[in-house]
Amino acid sequence: MQQKKSTKHRRFRLTVLSLCLFPMFTPLQFTRAVESVDVTKLKIVALGDSITWGYPNGKSWTNLVSLETGIQIVNRGVSGETLDEMYYRLETDVIKESPEICIIMGGTNDVFFGRTPEQMMGIIAQMAAELKRRKIIPVVGLPIPLSQGSSEEKLKALRKKLIESKLITIDFAADFARNKKEFRKLLPDGIHPADEGKRIMAERLKKELPRIVSAYVESKADSETNN
Repeated sequence: MQQKKSTKHRRFRLTVLSLCLFPMFTPLQFTRAVESVDVTKLKIVALGDSITWGYPNGKSWTNLVSLETGIQIVNRGVSGETLDEMYYRLETDVIKESPEICIIMGGTNDVFFGRTPEQMMGIIAQMAAELKRRKIIPVVGLPIPLSQGSSEEKLKALRKKLIESKLITIDFAADFARNKKEFRKLLPDGIHPADEGKRIMAERLKKELPRIVSAYVESKADSETNN
């Protein structure tokens, strides 16, 4: 059984490295990734709300990715939290874990409290700056869509700001752009993904891992050069 799991993880490592051949990566990035990174030794912290935690059953997209890739993903999702509450937890729940990468996934609860896209972007930018200062790669998940009109418009504006920023993003939202019937199946309450929706988020993260790992490798190489 252990041999089977190990083989699966090795296969994933090869997949990650082969995906680095995409045009968005330079040969230098590919070479560095091959020589220096075993993705199963990376630690990622996922900082978020109930969507990260895995409401309503605690089964999260982070758990799926961790089980299928061997990457250690520490889930730090807390139901009902806003971005500023996540910022408050940054030291205890992220930095003390000493991860290489932190995925920030929030904004949904903020729109329910009347926060503007500018306010949300400002908090995310502060978190990202602090993570970079601590030599942790910040990655921001684009919040998945909501069924409510005005709230979704705010999230849409936030997604646009994030895409236009220089931050690394994961487009979780794009995979939920479905017709009403499919959308309701994936998000039964209009907010939280069902197990099928969590699977979609897990597959999106797995697809984006090569780009995230490449950014980590480049950052590590730059840091070593500067030192």
